Amino acid sequence: MAQSRISAIASSCSESGEDSSSLDSLPNDVVAGILLRLPAQFLHNSASHVSRKWGEISESQCFINSHLLTHLSECEFLIQDANKVQSINARDLKLEETDLGAKFHGRISGSSDGVLLFNKSSGSVMDFYVANPVTMQILKLPSLKSTCMISSHCSNIARVSSTGEIKVIRLGRDSLIGMYKWYVLTLGKEMHWRKISNNAPKECDPASYLSFVQSLSVNGVVYWTNSSWITDPSVFAMDLCHETAYHLKVPGECHGQYWTLVQMGKEICCMNCGKDVEMKVWKLNDLHINEWILIKSIRFSSEISLLRGNFCVPLTWLDLEVLVLSVYVGVRNVVVAYNVNKGECIVLKIDDVARHTIFLHTNSLIRF
Repeated sequence: MAQSRISAIASSCSESGEDSSSLDSLPNDVVAGILLRLPAQFLHNSASHVSRKWGEISESQCFINSHLLTHLSECEFLIQDANKVQSINARDLKLEETDLGAKFHGRISGSSDGVLLFNKSSGSVMDFYVANPVTMQILKLPSLKSTCMISSHCSNIARVSSTGEIKVIRLGRDSLIGMYKWYVLTLGKEMHWRKISNNAPKECDPASYLSFVQSLSVNGVVYWTNSSWITDPSVFAMDLCHETAYHLKVPGECHGQYWTLVQMGKEICCMNCGKDVEMKVWKLNDLHINEWILIKSIRFSSEISLLRGNFCVPLTWLDLEVLVLSVYVGVRNVVVAYNVNKGECIVLKIDDVARHTIFLHTNSLIRF
C-alpha cells in the first residue's frame, strides 16, 4: 500500500513538471519514516525520481543501516542448484525462480546483510565475486595465488556492523608449508588476501572443517561445523571484526546426537534433529565464553503427520516464527515451512534438497 502511494506521488510530480518542492518541505525524519517502510529494490529504482531530498536520504549510510534492521525479518530463502536459483519469500511462502543465475554467473558461497558472495571455477582456480542484487554492484576479488582450489563451503562473506566493513574469508593451502590456513580480504581500494595471524585454539585445525556442510555468516561471525560433528560436536567460529578464532562445544544434550546450526535473524542457534517429534533450540548467548541458552522447545502439531517417523533437519528461519526443514520422505527429501506458533506447515515442492545450496538472504541498499 505504501509503495503504491509513493509511486502515485512520483507519477503526479512527473506529469505536472513540478520539482517536488512540496515533498522537500517535509521534515527529514518524516521522510525517513516513510522510506523505511518501502522495499530496498523500490527505493533504489525510484526514490531519487520522486525528490532529490528523498534520493539523498535513501543513499545516506545511516538510513541504509536503519533500513536493513527494519527489514531483517523479511528475508528470502535462496536455493541454488546447478542450473537455477529459487527463492521462498517469508510472507507468502511461495517458491519462485529468480534471475540471480542470469545476472551473476557462478554459485553462491555466502550472504551477509544483502551482499552475496559468488564463486566460479576456472580450471584449477576458483574466482570470487561480491555482488548486491538490488544495486547491481559487482566486484571481482583478486585471486589467492598461494592455494589450490578448495570447496566453496570453506568460503563466506560477513559485514561487520560496527565498522561497515565487508570481509571475505576462505580456506587456502599454504604452498610453502603445505598446511591449510585461513585468509581474509577486506573490500576496498587496495584489496589483498591476508593470512589470519591471530593464534587460534589448537582444536581449530582448518582441516577438521573441510565439511560438506555450508558455513553460516551471522552478525559479522562465520561458523563452520566440524566434519566429525557426531563424535566431536564442535563449531569453529571466526569473528571477522577482530579476526579472532573460537572453538565452541555445542550444548551437552546434543552430544552423541544429530544436530545442526541454524541462523535466526542476527542470532546463531543450535538445534537437535532426527526422528524426534520435539526439537530444542539453543541460542549462542556469548561467543567468548561458549555460553548457550535454551530458548525454545518446538513440539510439532498432530496435523504434521508428514514429519512423524521421518528424519528432519532444520535449515533456517524465514522469520522469527517460520522454521524451514528438510524432511526425508520415502526416497527423497522435501522442504517444509512450519509456523511454530500456529502449528501449520506448507510443503514446498523442491526436488532432492540435498543437492542444493541453501542461504538466508535479506535485500538491502548496502554499498561497497
